[in-house]
Amino acid sequence: MTMFNQLCALTRLVPMLILMLSTTSGAGTQENSSTFASANDCKGATTTSAMRACENARYEVAQHELNAAYQSLSQHLDSGQRQKLRVAQNAWIRFRDADTAFESSLAQGGTLAPMIRIGSLTEMTRARVSELKKANPQ
Repeated sequence: MTMFNQLCALTRLVPMLILMLSTTSGAGTQENSSTFASANDCKGATTTSAMRACENARYEVAQHELNAAYQSLSQHLDSGQRQKLRVAQNAWIRFRDADTAFESSLAQGGTLAPMIRIGSLTEMTRARVSELKKANPQ
């Protein structure tokens, strides 16, 4: 990777890292058994390990919300629509996984790569939750 490409990758990653470190969403919902499960604990996370534990907890909450939104929407669809939702969701999961693999590869070999991956998974999952909730006629 050229120096220019590395610099571009870093300028894209800095705002994401700031967002990951400053976010408080997910507080009071589902807690992880990790030491840094609550938002208040995450504000004090200073090591890569602690930040990863916080990001993992955020992702678990987002994944739980995704499953709930999917199930809720699915209940309001006929069988044909449910099948289309299933196909769309599977395609979205493949896209999400491929996109997060790409994003984290920009920091390949560094300690931030796993943080970038889980942060990207979390943000994409939250966006998908919003999409599913908008589609729900409820």
